[in-house]
Amino acid sequence: MSLHGTGFCIMCGAHLETGHRFCWSCGAPRWAPDEGEPDGRPPAGGDQRPPPVPGTPAMQAIASHTEPPTLGLLPWFYAAGAVFFLVWATQALAVFVSPIGRGQLVTDIAQQGYSTAMQPLVLVAQGVFVMGAALVAAALHAVAFYGLRRTRRWGWLAAVVIAGFWSLLIVGIPVLRRLLSPPIRHAYGVD
Repeated sequence: MSLHGTGFCIMCGAHLETGHRFCWSCGAPRWAPDEGEPDGRPPAGGDQRPPPVPGTPAMQAIASHTEPPTLGLLPWFYAAGAVFFLVWATQALAVFVSPIGRGQLVTDIAQQGYSTAMQPLVLVAQGVFVMGAALVAAALHAVAFYGLRRTRRWGWLAAVVIAGFWSLLIVGIPVLRRLLSPPIRHAYGVD
């Protein structure tokens, strides 16, 4: 490997002086063409390897020791959302299990014009929808919390979906903006 002459690092573009075996800036090994004849010419009948373009990975990957950006209390807001929706599902279940609560719901359904034969079906559909929506929202919030805490892509994706829904109420727009920022996307492996 010839270290004569100046050049540039193929990883970061830093200027390399004569004798540098590694880049002083990023630590990447210095690129040199394959050795051919003693005078540095390519071997007879063979092609010389072209120089790499900047950004070509070196022989050894350089470990990135950058610390991922922190989200502060944001994961805990998702945990609070999971608890909120679990409480909501529990309250809805209590209303449907209680005879008085069911009676009030049936009265409300009757006032909306449903026939007596349709009222039990509408009551069941309403219960499944309300409790199902609350449980799905609680599960999504829990996935977002655990995924954001462990820097997992699936957690980031769940957090973005939830922030997208919350942005319909305006409050999710700043959260969505923070989650979609380049440093956060890069930290969760989404580029």
